[in-house]
Amino acid sequence: MTHERMARGLTLLFLAAATLFAACSADEPETPEEKYCSQRCDCNKCTEDERASCLDDKINQKDEAGDADCKDEYSTYLTCLTGDAACSDGDYDESVCFAEESDLDSCLNPAPACNLVNNGVCNEPAPKGDGLCAVGSDTKDCAIPTCPSAGDGYCDEPEGTGLCAEGSDPIDCGVPTCPSAGDGYCDEPEGTGLCVEGSDPLDCPAETCLTCYDYVLDPLAGSLCDTSTTTYIDFLDCACVSCADVCATGADLCDADPVSSTCLSCAQELCLSTFNTCISD
Repeated sequence: MTHERMARGLTLLFLAAATLFAACSADEPETPEEKYCSQRCDCNKCTEDERASCLDDKINQKDEAGDADCKDEYSTYLTCLTGDAACSDGDYDESVCFAEESDLDSCLNPAPACNLVNNGVCNEPAPKGDGLCAVGSDTKDCAIPTCPSAGDGYCDEPEGTGLCAEGSDPIDCGVPTCPSAGDGYCDEPEGTGLCVEGSDPLDCPAETCLTCYDYVLDPLAGSLCDTSTTTYIDFLDCACVSCADVCATGADLCDADPVSSTCLSCAQELCLSTFNTCISD
């Protein structure tokens, strides 16, 4: 009789302990990783092995993020997975967290250093750059807005169709990068001459072109703007015919020299229309 009471008492004690343990386990909060795997598996109908594999993967990713100093990116990504991702037709849709996943991936796998960084040319992959460096490795040079028609086979920068800004269509308007670009010395023809025109833009700022009238006054001061060419030729054709006796006598307007006051006065009188158009250019 005594043994029966002892056995009954031990059984009750065991049940009470089991109940207490279960209650404590139920009250223990889920980790973010457990919460994610629970939500995903409730939607996808995972097996217990798949649920365990999901949790292992997330814990490993957490450890990897910690080692790579990417804890913030990992936390932001996991918060999105548990807060914004949703079950849709039996599939846990995580597409809403693409940006957060990309940030974490970029942190875990940073782009290799670009040896052409800050040379004035975007060296990241097309369509923005020439593809000599990895994505995210040449951010300053690639900050120029990409031309909508970049990479279409036509140069759309000012020297081409003029539809887009300088540097926005590097593939179609590509100039080989000068090996010594960005070293503080202009290596284009107007400098050391070691590299081709346009290959060292940081060290060789583009020259300002001259409008029609400025070019008439002193053609040696710079190059004529492309947009002023027709206006200048129209004026020159008139002046060198109507005022040939004073404008085409050597070292004057018609010989691409600075214009003399007598030639200018004659052209202003006899070529008034083309002269005014030149001034207004």
